[in-house]
Amino acid sequence: MEWNQIPGYDQLDEDQIERLSLVYARHMDTLDDPAAYAKENILEIKRNQEQHSLALYFKNGNVINYTPEGEWFKSV
Repeated sequence: MEWNQIPGYDQLDEDQIERLSLVYARHMDTLDDPAAYAKENILEIKRNQEQHSLALYFKNGNVINYTPEGEWFKSV
């Protein structure tokens, strides 16, 4: 699956697209079960204005936010 097939991707600007690609790759390298967070399992990408992050909504119910600083955190 390509990024542009994920709902919300088309709403991102160039900086957000670059951040998404870089942080996603770093995040995937740290996971014990990366298949659960594969692009195919992303339901939607939204800009989280309050957190200044990109929120990725996954099929497993998790929402992972990617920050401009290159970090990520799970929404509760």
